[in-house]
Amino acid sequence: MSGSKERLRQLMAKAELDTMQVALLLEKRTMRKYSLRTVQAWVANEGRASSRECPAWVLENLEQIIQERQNSPN
Repeated sequence: MSGSKERLRQLMAKAELDTMQVALLLEKRTMRKYSLRTVQAWVANEGRASSRECPAWVLENLEQIIQERQNSPN
């Protein structure tokens, strides 16, 4: 499995996020639309036809979002 896919899965597990939540958080951060299918393709096993490599900017943004959420007083 690719390192970026594994890292995305780890981040999602750590923050208890599902694919829809990841799409919505990225949309809010980047002001661009991301479909549920796009995020599903990033986490899909490499053997699947729908699998796509997870871009580095996704991991960077998601790490920042998670850090900000952990640091915010709620």
